[in-house]
Amino acid sequence: MNSVPLVSIVIPALNPRFFRAALQSALNQVYDNLEIIVCDDCRTDEIKAVFDELVPASSNLARYVRNPQRLGFQANLLKCLEESRGEYIKFLCDDDRLFPYFIANQAGVLDAYEDVSLVVGRRHLVDIDDYVLPPRLENVGLVPYDAVFKGEDMLAIFERTPRNYLGGFSAALMRRVDVMEYLPSIAQSGQGFIALLDFALFICLLRRGNLVALHTIQNVERRHPDRFSGQPDVIQKAATEWGWLSEMLKARSGEQAPAQGWVRFLPLRKALEQPREWDEVGLYGIMASRQGVMHSRVGSKSETYAELYTEWLSCRQFTAPQRKLIEKRIGHWTWQPRIVPVVVDPFGDAEGLDITLRSIAEQDYAADSVVVLTNADVDDPQVLRFSLQPDWACQLNEVLPLLENADWVYLLRAGDRLTRPSLLVLAERVAQSEGLLCIYSDEGALVDGKSSEPIFKPDFNLDLMRAYPYVGRTLAFQRRNLLDTGGFDPVHGELAPHDFIWRLVEGVGPQSVEHIAEVQVESTLTYAEWLSLPQVIKHNESVVSAHLSRIGREHVIHHDQLPLLNRIEYRHATSPLVSVIITTRDQLAALERCVESLLSNTTYPYFEVLIVDNASESADTRAWFAAMSELGSDKLRIYALTEPGSEASAQNLAARHANGDYLLMLSPHAVLHQADWLQGLLNHAQRPEVGIVGPRILTPQGNILYAGMVMGMDGLAGRPFINYPTGSSSYMQRLQLTQNWSAVSGNCLMVRKEVFDHAGGMQAATFTQGLQDLDLCMRVGRDGYLIVGTPDSSLVLAEPAAAERSETSRQALDKEQQSFFEKWLPKMARDPAYNPNLHLSEVQAFDLDPGLQMGWEPFCTRHLPSILGMLVNSSAVGHYRVSQPLLELMAAGRVVGRMSYESTTPVEIERQRPDVIVFQGRYSEPKIKDIVLAKNYSSAMRIFELDDYIIDVPERNEHRRSMPDNIAEMLRKGIGLCDRAVVSTQPLAQVLSSMHSDIRVVPNMLATHLWSSLKSQRRTSGKPRIGWGGGTSHRGDLELIVDVVRELADEVEWVFFGMCPDLLKPYIHEYHTAVSLQTYPAKLASLNLDLALAPLEFHIFNDCKSNLRLLEYGACGYPVICSDTEAYRGHLPATRVYTNSSEEWLQAIRMHLSDPNASYRMGDELRETVLRDFMLRGENLQYWANGWLPD
Repeated sequence: MNSVPLVSIVIPALNPRFFRAALQSALNQVYDNLEIIVCDDCRTDEIKAVFDELVPASSNLARYVRNPQRLGFQANLLKCLEESRGEYIKFLCDDDRLFPYFIANQAGVLDAYEDVSLVVGRRHLVDIDDYVLPPRLENVGLVPYDAVFKGEDMLAIFERTPRNYLGGFSAALMRRVDVMEYLPSIAQSGQGFIALLDFALFICLLRRGNLVALHTIQNVERRHPDRFSGQPDVIQKAATEWGWLSEMLKARSGEQAPAQGWVRFLPLRKALEQPREWDEVGLYGIMASRQGVMHSRVGSKSETYAELYTEWLSCRQFTAPQRKLIEKRIGHWTWQPRIVPVVVDPFGDAEGLDITLRSIAEQDYAADSVVVLTNADVDDPQVLRFSLQPDWACQLNEVLPLLENADWVYLLRAGDRLTRPSLLVLAERVAQSEGLLCIYSDEGALVDGKSSEPIFKPDFNLDLMRAYPYVGRTLAFQRRNLLDTGGFDPVHGELAPHDFIWRLVEGVGPQSVEHIAEVQVESTLTYAEWLSLPQVIKHNESVVSAHLSRIGREHVIHHDQLPLLNRIEYRHATSPLVSVIITTRDQLAALERCVESLLSNTTYPYFEVLIVDNASESADTRAWFAAMSELGSDKLRIYALTEPGSEASAQNLAARHANGDYLLMLSPHAVLHQADWLQGLLNHAQRPEVGIVGPRILTPQGNILYAGMVMGMDGLAGRPFINYPTGSSSYMQRLQLTQNWSAVSGNCLMVRKEVFDHAGGMQAATFTQGLQDLDLCMRVGRDGYLIVGTPDSSLVLAEPAAAERSETSRQALDKEQQSFFEKWLPKMARDPAYNPNLHLSEVQAFDLDPGLQMGWEPFCTRHLPSILGMLVNSSAVGHYRVSQPLLELMAAGRVVGRMSYESTTPVEIERQRPDVIVFQGRYSEPKIKDIVLAKNYSSAMRIFELDDYIIDVPERNEHRRSMPDNIAEMLRKGIGLCDRAVVSTQPLAQVLSSMHSDIRVVPNMLATHLWSSLKSQRRTSGKPRIGWGGGTSHRGDLELIVDVVRELADEVEWVFFGMCPDLLKPYIHEYHTAVSLQTYPAKLASLNLDLALAPLEFHIFNDCKSNLRLLEYGACGYPVICSDTEAYRGHLPATRVYTNSSEEWLQAIRMHLSDPNASYRMGDELRETVLRDFMLRGENLQYWANGWLPD
């Protein structure tokens, strides 16, 4: 009898295209009590055929139901519901798929929390080809951990913001009894919901109970042109259905949310505590802030990889300000390389040749000249044309001596299109680096004139290059070296340049071959097509064989799956002894299995086994060790520790007693199944240039667990191929090929004992928590040896789930991770086996990382200060205090910069290496961690940016709720971690003066492009138009003038923009909702106010504020009446109210109305002052330079 509730996965199937993946994901669920029901609404037999193929006829797990006639989406959902029997139900759309633990995770929640009526998880959005699209608001998650939310409070959020943040049917698990109650009534044919049916059901469920949102990725939702929600009639219905939902939400009753935009919630780990003490979170503000952040990311609206890649490429062109600085940048170089593109046209491709020559002509850095080898006519006086000979490599050797002015030649084909910055980036790399003789780059394809198929390559990877010429064919060479060493060897045909690369590596070293991690060229002959050419396949083996022969390496080259790919068997003269080292503690079953498989499944005869018992406590384990010791075998020796120590110290102990020339660190959970696994490792370990070798490590199910490791991925190091089937071709075929990595897994790691000893063994004193293997790889690599990962050897790791660490252990691990970052961060940030354009996430390894729209910097050197702005948001405070000043400084050629709206990582900071980091609004514990991280891992100057006196916020300011209770302590801590604080006003600097010795005042200013050309009109109505415009946190300020608004309601037209308290609404003429920051200035000017008001409560918070409201009004030419607070004092012409009494406000307003011409003149004077003194341009930029840059 099952102890867990029955869960029904029901699939309302219609489109067979992706059904296989959906059904397979349901069948793969790790859950003990499951039924799967497919209700087939397709009129063909395609879905039935897939079902029959995947589900055995004898299976009781899945059932197929063929609808006798087409039911349509609503009726098919109801049919699925009718067929189901489970306590919980999950609707799975036929183009989506679930991760294996989806049901277990979500059913566990419904089982544990009776008050929860809906469980959702985060989901990946993927395109038609399974590319994971960048996150957007609907799938970014609510809070960054599993949490339970008050259902009624969530309904208030949805009423205020009609948007589905939860996902669709495929993301949710529900109680079947609840669904039976609600779904039939809202899915009635002809009158029910269709487009928003999932969200309508969720709203019904949240009226009944609470929501749990799991932060981990639980499923995949596919975006493709044929998806149901993308159909024109469904999109049209959605507009109507949002109206229905709005009415549903308005009609609800029940407990009110704690405040507008706020919800009650708890981390899920605390939700079982009774009584529940709910926390509160300003979810509306969080989501609004995220919405602005999303717009700064590349691909935030892309529905396909093609769209995303096109946008990504567009962000890799110099902006107009950057282009103006090119000449200045070149002036900082020690010399200016003369580059000559050499274009070979083997097929008489006139159109392709035109593409190539036009791209060369449009370069940001001019080519010295252009050589074309072609039999076609070329009508261009800048081109040196030579008739193409049959052997172009031999012909190049003849042409090279004629290019006396050339420093470097760049080999291209007709149809190659250089990106506009290409030659500039190449020239800078040559001019600013020493010892380079060959350069290759990332590349893309031109298919039907469109950019596609980018190839992001690793830095020079000797073993990968021996497998196939992954560097591609668009290669640049130093001309003098090419001539001095005999040029290209024509015998190698198409791969003559690659033979020359091998000769460089042999004679000078791999450091002479440079990789530019930028898409420098796009080709009509794509990377894959070139590699498939018969002449490439023909010469690949011979080129590598010639290289190995020159260095005296006996070898045999094999070809397994693809004829292009070389698998090299090195013919070593000796068969050395291998010492297999296993450290264990109370893991008897695993150890017995490991040792048995090792002894019975290893055909290589020359090995010994050293087992270190790390003070086991189990009697059975100790008895086993005693029995093994009594055998007295030299092949298997036991070393027992009386006190438990670290794995590193145990490994060092065994290494000292090892007799082998090679040490093999092996996990006790390893299971050896491949007879020649040791030979596969020794094949590479015996090469003199190799220090460490790791095999391919599999799960018990046969998928990849480890196949090389990428430094900086998901923290310290990640597994780029995790869960791949072993036969996957993978990115650039890399899973199937021997290659160099920065690290391999310590679960099976072979190291030459001489190398191990020279490196100092495992650093047992520093790394006690399992990082010693990574550290060893890094040290061996630093000593000049290669770290090799090979698929020639494989084993299984049957490792149990990791036990939860104690608090002491967690603290020790944190400390050691920090030590590891401090020691290896530069290498981690630029892992040569990976590519900086790719995701540093295991689940998206080898996917393009879209990044931010701004901040592209392709150069290897820098001649201007670099500023990283870490903004609190992309709205007003972020705009005025960080993003716009930074953009203006960049445009003026004074700095280079990047902006980030989220917490960063040590690796990201190291990649950017800023000179200055500006931290805005870091006064909560998580945000302060950003400063601590920068302090620990960066030498950048740290600036704390603050715009408000957040320690004392007025009662009626809605931001008061979001301030932590210990705000003063947190603010002092954040400021104290920085080298300087920058604030917006002198009063704010004064009240914070005890927190830092260097606080600088930089006043707010207006962006010229947004504010300098505004036009507003006067006397546009029969009554004077008086109003206010601003943000959403001024309820207390505006309620000062309630009596004034009521008194003048019949005499003037009251206009409010951005906010209007309920007390004022009965008396106003117009209300305009908030708009985006970019449209805000024009919208404010369009109000056509005859008089603008700026009331502020008398409060220290307001005294410390800036005069920004007056500046904005002034740019519109509005006359202004304002409260006489410290914020509004100064030389700006305005009428000031000294008491904030209704009488004084009325008196000031009537004064302006009595002499409108004088009032308008005051508005003109204010505008003139603002445009003269407060625009973010020219000399005013010096304020920001003084505030942010070192003295």
